[in-house]
Amino acid sequence: MNDSLYNRYQQAKQQSSLQSIAELANHLNVTEAELIYACANADDAKRLNVNTTLLLPELTNLGEIKAITANKYATHIHIGEFKNVRLNNQTGIVLNPRELDLRIFLDHWAISFALTETSSDNLQHSIQFFDYHGNAVHKIYATEKTNMAVWYKLINQYQMTTNPPLNLRPATVHPQSPQITQTVKKQLETDWRNMTNVHQFFQLLQKYNVKRQQIFAAVSDELAYQVDNHALYQILHSAFNQQNEIMIFVGSLGCMQIFTGCIQKLAAYHDKLSALQKINVLNPKFSLNVIETGIANSWVTRKPTKDGIVTSLEIFDHHGDPIIQLFGQRTEGEPEQLDWRKQISTLTKI
Repeated sequence: MNDSLYNRYQQAKQQSSLQSIAELANHLNVTEAELIYACANADDAKRLNVNTTLLLPELTNLGEIKAITANKYATHIHIGEFKNVRLNNQTGIVLNPRELDLRIFLDHWAISFALTETSSDNLQHSIQFFDYHGNAVHKIYATEKTNMAVWYKLINQYQMTTNPPLNLRPATVHPQSPQITQTVKKQLETDWRNMTNVHQFFQLLQKYNVKRQQIFAAVSDELAYQVDNHALYQILHSAFNQQNEIMIFVGSLGCMQIFTGCIQKLAAYHDKLSALQKINVLNPKFSLNVIETGIANSWVTRKPTKDGIVTSLEIFDHHGDPIIQLFGQRTEGEPEQLDWRKQISTLTKI
């Protein structure tokens, strides 16, 4: 245990209005994993020693949980069950459309802890997963309906008796991607137009070794174009008003969490404490929190599939990292929603 960091953490908790591990870690200029590591075996934080491919299927027996996947500017929270878990060596899915729906990239699941945190009126039990840099990949929290007997059994089964060093890797540097020449632009556009599945876009990223926004800027406006950075709230507001089902994707380095459904409550506000502009979606079992101030670029993309064009809104931060992606709900084999396509067409092109 890092006594110095633990003492700073305790002091910050008493002197600051910040209470979550994520907020306090940012305040103390450390990663979440480093902060929890400093609390292990002292503050109801327990290091777990279990391979992710073994632990995740066992979460099925917990019943209802609250799942959280987040990046720096977006937090995606869904209450559901860890059912239909399918894993292989590198990837996995928790496949429950309109319920808990995850895409998992196992190479980034490195460290896990079980926590018991004291909130204003109760205890919060969680299992939290981190990557090799100490950043949160995914978190699950117990709810009132969680089978706590199974929960405690899992923690007791996999709790480490020691707390070895984390051996974190340095933070990822954002390298410069190669410039796209005119010749490559033409070939890239051809490859884009020849796609028959939206997932083939990842093959373009690998083939040309470039970032998403570089490809967007390289192809014609018919395929991708930039829109005003208020587009996220505008599209959410349109979907809320018309009550058409949409899909909302928020990812960390190791997990993508997906909501499918209608928006039941939407709010935008200026947080006086942080001086940030925020957007919230508040459904009974799903919530979304986005720091709109963190949005640097917004793009509309149109990808061909065997079922026709699929349109998305993709939002990025100032590093070029994805914050959130949105689609109209679509079942494989069906064309894209006309409502969604019309809503996208109203966004302000820049």
